Amino acid sequence: MTEPVRWTAEDTEDVVCCLCRVPGTLVHDLAPFGVVRCPQCALVFISPRLRPEALQRLYDDAGYFEGGVYDAGVRAEGLSPAMLLQRTWTAGRLALVDRERGLPAGGRLLEVGAGYGLFLAAARDAGWATSGVELSRTGAKHAQDALGLDVFRGQLEDAPLEPGFDVVCAWDTAEHVPDPVSFWRAVRSLVADDGIVVFSTPYVDSLPARLLGTRWWTLKPAEHIWHFTPRTHALLLARAGLALTRVVRNPLAPANAGRLDSLVGVARPIPATP
Repeated sequence: MTEPVRWTAEDTEDVVCCLCRVPGTLVHDLAPFGVVRCPQCALVFISPRLRPEALQRLYDDAGYFEGGVYDAGVRAEGLSPAMLLQRTWTAGRLALVDRERGLPAGGRLLEVGAGYGLFLAAARDAGWATSGVELSRTGAKHAQDALGLDVFRGQLEDAPLEPGFDVVCAWDTAEHVPDPVSFWRAVRSLVADDGIVVFSTPYVDSLPARLLGTRWWTLKPAEHIWHFTPRTHALLLARAGLALTRVVRNPLAPANAGRLDSLVGVARPIPATP
């Protein structure tokens, strides 16, 4: 994917750590962006980062998904490597959901960051009653029109959704959201007390991230505005009333196949105290 414009300082804003509400310490200067680390909790984030209106322009660009595995099922013909990888992830993640629940597919499933709707369509075919949320107009339109999926175009907090989902999925989404604490709180309000949350993100203490520094291919400061570790994931989720119960980092695991710098996580609602 190529960026639609050259970003300038006027497109950016300074932000603070979503957990500690303090500015970060500079790690990498990628002007007009900065990669910073919270001096208190060690969460890595982008500041300055794109303002909301500039970020929306990025996601609305028709080429945003081009060249990545998440549009493989849309653009590819035949069994391309990207399509095979997409299918492996989808099957592995649906199987992970079944194992974690101890039940066969069935019930209500929400995907936040549904993209073109490829995972959501597979979940529907597996027997789930599906809903989705997607910020990109291009992605949401394809999911709605080409696949006939129920996908809301916008932020999760604005989506007209009824609580009580058995599963909430967020594949490569949390690194993009304006505030992960608010995001996970919105997820917690929607998942059933006996439901599960499953997600994937890059992680900044992976071997590629540590070895490559500013050359890490997943750094992407215009769009990946938070960079997590298993520890900071657990802190963020706990602040929102969710407990991180499993982390899959093995690139041989189907749910995380081929991903040397990404993880898949499972979280469960923390019971409310009487």
